[in-house]
Amino acid sequence: MLSLFEEYKNGEKIEEALLVGRNLFNRNPGDEKIFSAYFSYLCTLAETLPSFADRSSFAEQANVALAFYSENAALTNESIKTFFAQRQRISAIFDEIEKKNLENNEKKRREIESFNTECLKELYALKDTLQKVDTQKEFDDILAQIGKLDSKIDKDALTDEQSSVYGSLTKDHTEFISMKMRQLEYKKNIAYNRQAVDAFALAFEQFRKNEKQYKDQTQLFHLASTKLFAFDASRLFNETLIYFNHVYSYIFSKLDDDGKLTLTRYSVECERNHGGCDLC
Repeated sequence: MLSLFEEYKNGEKIEEALLVGRNLFNRNPGDEKIFSAYFSYLCTLAETLPSFADRSSFAEQANVALAFYSENAALTNESIKTFFAQRQRISAIFDEIEKKNLENNEKKRREIESFNTECLKELYALKDTLQKVDTQKEFDDILAQIGKLDSKIDKDALTDEQSSVYGSLTKDHTEFISMKMRQLEYKKNIAYNRQAVDAFALAFEQFRKNEKQYKDQTQLFHLASTKLFAFDASRLFNETLIYFNHVYSYIFSKLDDDGKLTLTRYSVECERNHGGCDLC
């Protein structure tokens, strides 16, 4: 059986070698030759495998095997010396694994810190870009970039200095985003009000040219739905509303009683176009 273990070990068939070695050792826990072969193989794996988790696992297995062997073997002066040498080897393996783990963790920490720093630099640059955007599309693109960068930052790994910078950037971004949203909304409302004024003016002009035409309810509905009542009053400036009232009052005054009732119903029933009038 020991020859089978050596065959698998030399053939780098780790799972098979471990299976045979474990079986041999469990059946012969006091056999020095079997233990030494199995223990040495576990230590070699603990010293050479790339995965720290695997190395730690095999080191633990070797440590357990050593303790089990010491309880079952016929001890002599020579075997006791060998035991302490083997225990020292295990201790050195654990120390090396811990050292490498610490080095690896420190390397990862530095890499994460460096990556976080680059993300913070990019976020800082986007803060300046955010103030300069002029359109809704540009604004949305910048917000998407900010969100993407923010999601990449490892918040738990931020240094005290980085946390301070991140907090300041978050505060600035929130303020600038709110300010820019107000600016863009105001720009949209200006364009919306321009459309509304143009639509009201066109309604006024068309009605004055042919007042009799709008005694017909179909014609009156078209005028009302596409121009006069096509806009959301909550988005209109006071000046725009004053002009609307002027146009509405003029048209209303020229209609007969039935026309006045119809126009009033249209004012309630017509769907407002919140994005502006495309038919002006």
